[in-house]
Amino acid sequence: MKKILLSIFAICCLFMMEGQAQDYSRSFGIRAGLGANVTYKQFISNASAFEGMAGFYFGNLYAALVYEKHNNFANDVAGLTWYWGAGGSILLKSGELGIGIAGAIGLDYSFRDIPLNVSLDWMPNVFITGSNGLEAGGGGVSLRYILDR
Repeated sequence: MKKILLSIFAICCLFMMEGQAQDYSRSFGIRAGLGANVTYKQFISNASAFEGMAGFYFGNLYAALVYEKHNNFANDVAGLTWYWGAGGSILLKSGELGIGIAGAIGLDYSFRDIPLNVSLDWMPNVFITGSNGLEAGGGGVSLRYILDR
């Protein structure tokens, strides 16, 4: 019961945090980790973005679209935010289609002098159909070219 109450409290705290305006609006690049993906991030407000990715995950085809909420740190480092989010994912494994829910938590940094964005994240997946259930190994590093500031 304590774990449930702590989880609910933590989720409520996440929704009450204030977001930060990013200094870019669109970026495109690569994501590497346990797979190789292309990634595109589009901000829809000052602190909300959609990130789409597609590529390979352990040799299987993978695609995901995740909504992300970006937040400040207490010390407010210029260009650095942390984010969390959720979305949907698809995995084509041995001819079988897996449909799942993707989570996201990570760090996002954009350089001011060059059009480069770097992020480090963990994106676990829970596949509802056609796969192994929980795929917790979804960590990665993304390098993106900033298309618009």
